[in-house]
Amino acid sequence: METKFFTHDTHMGAVHLNVNFLDNSIRFYHEILGMAILEQNKTYTVLGLSGRPLVYLYETRTPRATGQAGLFHMALLVPSRTELGNVFNHLIKTQYPLAGASDHDVSEAIYLQDPEGNGIEIYRDLPSAEWRFQDNGHVVMGTTEMDYQGVLDANDGKPFTGLHPDTIMGHVHLSVKDIPSSIAFYEDVFGMDIMQLYGPQAAFMSAAGYHHHLGLNTWQHAQVSPELDAPGLRKFEINIPNPEDFEYFKQQLEAKGLQTEKDGHSEILRDPNGIAIRVMYQQH
Repeated sequence: METKFFTHDTHMGAVHLNVNFLDNSIRFYHEILGMAILEQNKTYTVLGLSGRPLVYLYETRTPRATGQAGLFHMALLVPSRTELGNVFNHLIKTQYPLAGASDHDVSEAIYLQDPEGNGIEIYRDLPSAEWRFQDNGHVVMGTTEMDYQGVLDANDGKPFTGLHPDTIMGHVHLSVKDIPSSIAFYEDVFGMDIMQLYGPQAAFMSAAGYHHHLGLNTWQHAQVSPELDAPGLRKFEINIPNPEDFEYFKQQLEAKGLQTEKDGHSEILRDPNGIAIRVMYQQH
């Protein structure tokens, strides 16, 4: 894992999820993935690693609806192929159902869902020196079958005690209503660059040359904005780790007349799809 993509420039933080069955979800993130319970109160439960929040869980009684914009998957970045092998072996041994395993040219990834159907990717990056780029500057990212045996064999043979303490939220992939307006928003407000574009169906964006901190797609044909207490993605965090970029962000809010709203003690901004964003400063 190259920390340069997650320290001095804009990157993703924790993901906040509304769930119908809180205890089941806590058990999954704590017992299956091995995250620590960092905080529990009447409003939410926080799970993470090394004291760093990764997932907030809120219980809601609202039934799950279809056609809402929101989470396609959250992507947990482990620091090495060995760590990916450890997780892969663990999930196989516990017989937790997997949704797939892919080689994306820049990374190797396994896919699963939490008990409420929220998508999760667990991946490791190839060294950035091995990434390939097209003439237009876009990074080459494909989807082929992962060398699953090679990943399994890379494990360290030790009992699984949880995700590696250095695991972070590598990227967040959103299901959106419209690609062009979504791109324009994250370009203009957060200064993200397009790293790959698949016509009107998908885009991958980042800061500082990472292959992507943010994925956007219309594959699930999202048509409506989510309500704050709707099951699924409640909000996600974008971390802005330097004062210059944070000032630029605030200027963009004012210049574009963008309004924030309250969610508990948080201020949230909504993108063109109605997806809520909590902008954080100096969170590592």
